[in-house]
Amino acid sequence: MEHIAAFMILIACSEDLSACSEQPAPATAFESMQQCEMDLSPSIRMQAGDASRTFGRCIEIDPALLYEDAEIVWDVTEERGLEVTVELINPEMNIRSIAQAPSSGPEIRLN
Repeated sequence: MEHIAAFMILIACSEDLSACSEQPAPATAFESMQQCEMDLSPSIRMQAGDASRTFGRCIEIDPALLYEDAEIVWDVTEERGLEVTVELINPEMNIRSIAQAPSSGPEIRLN
């Protein structure tokens, strides 16, 4: 059984960031953050042709989260770029200990 340690999210936006949408990543689950980060730039380049601005990020995740109901929440702003969190649908768990994209971690922007 594979151990999932990270996932990739790709977001394509209009030039003014007024319209953004999640795009399919070539691979979504990775056994390490390093594997995800190696695939991030090429994945963004593949998406860049369809959008004015493309963002991507790798998010480290606790494998225990795979057994919980959770949702990926993202936002793109000019000031902060792409922000991603994973929020549990069961609010009794502390999500900060399970998954979060580092605020100063590698984010790749194209365009």
